Amino acid sequence: MAHRPSWGMRACLAWAVLILTVVAAAAQPAIGPYVQNVGTDNATVCWATPAGSVSYTPSGNEPGTVNRYVCHSVLLQDLDPGKTYTYTVTLPDGAVLGTATFTTVPEGEHPFSFAIVGDTQNLGNLAHPATVKRLLVEKPDMVFNTGDLVSDGRDMVGWDNFFRINAELMRTTPYYPALGNHDRHSDLYFDFFALPGNEAFYSFNRGAAHFVVLDSPGPYFEENNQPSTPEAAAREAQAEQRYWQRQLRWLREDLAAAKDAKYVFVFFHYPPYSVKKSRMEGAAELRQVLGTVFQDYQVSAVFNGHDHHYHRALAGGVQYVTAGTSGGSARPVDGGPLPETVKSAAVVTYVSAQVAADQATVRILDLEGKEVDSFTVKPRAVK
Repeated sequence: MAHRPSWGMRACLAWAVLILTVVAAAAQPAIGPYVQNVGTDNATVCWATPAGSVSYTPSGNEPGTVNRYVCHSVLLQDLDPGKTYTYTVTLPDGAVLGTATFTTVPEGEHPFSFAIVGDTQNLGNLAHPATVKRLLVEKPDMVFNTGDLVSDGRDMVGWDNFFRINAELMRTTPYYPALGNHDRHSDLYFDFFALPGNEAFYSFNRGAAHFVVLDSPGPYFEENNQPSTPEAAAREAQAEQRYWQRQLRWLREDLAAAKDAKYVFVFFHYPPYSVKKSRMEGAAELRQVLGTVFQDYQVSAVFNGHDHHYHRALAGGVQYVTAGTSGGSARPVDGGPLPETVKSAAVVTYVSAQVAADQATVRILDLEGKEVDSFTVKPRAVK
């Protein structure tokens, strides 16, 4: 999870069973290039080269293939703010993997846009590529994903699909994901992305806004470990509590340090306010864990996924937006409404936000670009 050095190389491993044949690397396409973590004077260019693949055939079923990659990253430094750069990734044999552009962040306060998707995990669904197609037209300055990027973060098949769908978008647009329960804290997640901080939870500034990405409590411990004894389960629960408390301390310190930001936007997977009946109790428990931290530090808006439908709540002056439906069809809204509910809808959505000096405008759109909901956020009372 350590922050990447200026030049990085890691093996991106994936596991398969019932191995029959190891296929030559030349049969695989490479992943990327794509740009990550763009600042005023820096950017990280990433790509992954094939290192072979494994074909397997379960008895009586269709054969499958799982690829293996070596991940690379290069940190570009001493760049000029607000300038568009063209970059080219050339492989050791002289072949050009790809050429694209990115634009560094201007200095000081400036207008900009960002988009939010979530729950992109399901193979074969049409919502994810349709959302990316719309973003390629809108050209946001940044894209956030509220988690569950793939169905199983340990399975390379899902990552191949993710990067195939997002290839054109990520070549030019920095992509900031949050961990979801399906991502499983996989090594592949940390290998493919070059993010600030420890990469599991992190923050950064752009213009007058402060952005915070959290790792929801629970996903790593619930999805990765199945304790075999009550004693093991107790140890896992204690480890989860320590992890979340460490993150919560970091969050309070981070928000306190961002007191001069006009806007604060927070992203993580599990929604604190849910109108999915089977998850309402868990959301209430999450609110207890979080306490009043978002209200105490005047957070502008919190964005979540997980429920696969749209819901917006307003509590303590903070907007809570659940818009994670990019992985397929929308689930019904079968619980609530809550006292805090402003609007809910069983519809596939993504979020488009514009940040200006006098206000931030957030629009929730369906895949045809029709507005499902919208709201504005005024600048915080900066002390």
